[in-house]
Amino acid sequence: MSTQHYNAQIHVRTKAGDLVTIYHDTSGPVGMSASEVRAAAEKVALAEVPGGKVEGSRVSTDGKQH
Repeated sequence: MSTQHYNAQIHVRTKAGDLVTIYHDTSGPVGMSASEVRAAAEKVALAEVPGGKVEGSRVSTDGKQH
């Protein structure tokens, strides 16, 4: 099975009001949609920043199959 590398930057507002960026890089099946990558990355980001609120995100891929 081929995989592809995905990158995400998730911007999270902490309970204290700070804005932090969580970087999430992962490999997954070829052709994952941006919404699938974003949902997985947001889950990871919110686990790292308990009580935080997602305020923005950016996802991308290297475009290469591995």
